[in-house]
Amino acid sequence: MPRKDGVVKSEISATEAERTSAFPTDKKKCFMFILKIISIPILLLFLAVNVYCFYIAGIDVYQNYNAYLWFGTGILGYLILKFILRKNLLFIETFVHELTHILVGLLFFQRIHSFSVSDENKGMIEYSGSKSHNVLILLSPYCFPIFTFSLLLVRFMIAKESLWIFEILVGLTAGFHFFAMIKDSRPYQSDIQKCGYVFSFLFIFTFLFFNACIVIWSILYGLKGAYWAWWEVLQFIYNFYYQ
Repeated sequence: MPRKDGVVKSEISATEAERTSAFPTDKKKCFMFILKIISIPILLLFLAVNVYCFYIAGIDVYQNYNAYLWFGTGILGYLILKFILRKNLLFIETFVHELTHILVGLLFFQRIHSFSVSDENKGMIEYSGSKSHNVLILLSPYCFPIFTFSLLLVRFMIAKESLWIFEILVGLTAGFHFFAMIKDSRPYQSDIQKCGYVFSFLFIFTFLFFNACIVIWSILYGLKGAYWAWWEVLQFIYNFYYQ
C-alpha cells in the first residue's frame, strides 16, 4: 500500500540501505525495529494465552453444541457459497481486505487518498498520516473480522425469536473472514513483508486466536460477556502460576 507525498521513495531507499547493513540506519526505523524485537516475546506469551483460551472456547462449544447449531449453519452456508461463486467471492474478499485497511486507517485519523480493487483480485489503497499506527493498519485485515464484529455490536438489539437468523449471519461472516484471512496470510503479501515475517505472523495468529475466542463466546454470552470470559481465563492462568 504505497503512500503519497514522496513517502514511497523514502521507504524504498531505506529498504535498500537496510539490505547493506545488519540494522536499519534511520533513527525512527531503528527504534521501531528494536520495539518489534522487544514485542516478540510479549506476542509469544499472548499467543500461548489465546491458544489456551481457544481450547477452553472449544470445550464450551462441545458442551453447548445446541447453542452453536445456527452459527455452524452459517459457516457451512459460506462454504457452499464459496464453492458456487468462487471468482466473485475472490473479488469480494479482496475488496473487504482493502476496506479493513481503510476503516482502521480512519480510526487512527489517517488521510485516505485512493482505494482500488481490480478484476485480477488485486487491491491497493494510498494513505498518509502518522506512521505510529502502521502495524495495526497493515495487519488488521489478516486477523480482524470487521463484518462479524459489526454484527456482534448490535446483537443486543435483536429480538430473541430472531436470534437464529442473526447467528446464521454471524457464522456466514465468520466463515468468510476466516477463509479469506487464511488465503491472504502468505509471505508474498507486501503488508507482511513491510512489518517483517516473524513479527507479522506472530501478530496475525495472536489476534486471530483472540478474535476467534471472542466470536465463539459471543454466541453464548454476548459481546461484553465474551470479553469477560476471556478475562476470567486470563485470571485463572495467572492464579494457577502465581498463587
